[in-house]
Parts: sequence; structure tokens; C-alpha cells
Amino acid sequence: MFISWIFLSSILKSEIQHIRISKVYPNGEDYLLLDEEILEAAKISENEKVLIFNHNNGASFETYVLKAGKGSHACFLCGPATRLVHAGDHINILSYARWLTGHVPAVYPIIIVPFIDFPQPHH
Repeated sequence: MFISWIFLSSILKSEIQHIRISKVYPNGEDYLLLDEEILEAAKISENEKVLIFNHNNGASFETYVLKAGKGSHACFLCGPATRLVHAGDHINILSYARWLTGHVPAVYPIIIVPFIDFPQPHH
């Protein structure tokens, strides 16, 4: 009898680094609303599960992504997760995919820094 083992690994597919939360909406469903251009650049699909790390307080949590208009620069967090993130916080957004071990496409991971608005030093 021949037994074939298939091993799948969860591999980092995409990361959006240091993006600023524009607004938070504590009421309603838990999701991240993000500019469609950024989602396309990072190869993240609408309704995809993402892991979020908050640079300001160290919090991390999972949610899913919805599209905002192209060029809107929207990065809004809605729902109960707003207790972990405030408007103005910088976050990283990560998505993972499962591939056969050793068969990860060469184009991954995709890491982008869409627009950084760190405070400018005072002179």
C-alpha cells in the first residue's frame, strides 16, 4: 500500500506596513475598510482574513477586509476591535496563504508601505 503525505504550510502572502488608521467606528460589525488600490497592490481579496498588529500599543487581532474606493486612502476599522486601535495608530496588516511545502510561488511575500505620514521633526 502506497501512502502519500501532503504537507501544507501557512506562509506569509502579503504585508502592508506602517499604515495609519484614519477613522474608527465602534458600532456594528468587525472589519477593516481599506483603499482598493492598496488591496490590489498587496494581492489581498475582499473578505479575506487578515492579522493586524498595532505599533502603538502592541495589540494584535484578526478581522476581515472590505474595499473602500480607489484612491480614497481609507483605512477605517469598525466594530469591537476599535477597543484595540485608535485613529492615528500605525498598524501592519498581514495575510497568509497555504501552499504545499516547498511550492511557494517566487513572487511572495508581497510587502508594501502604501503611504507613510509619520510626523515631521520640528526644527
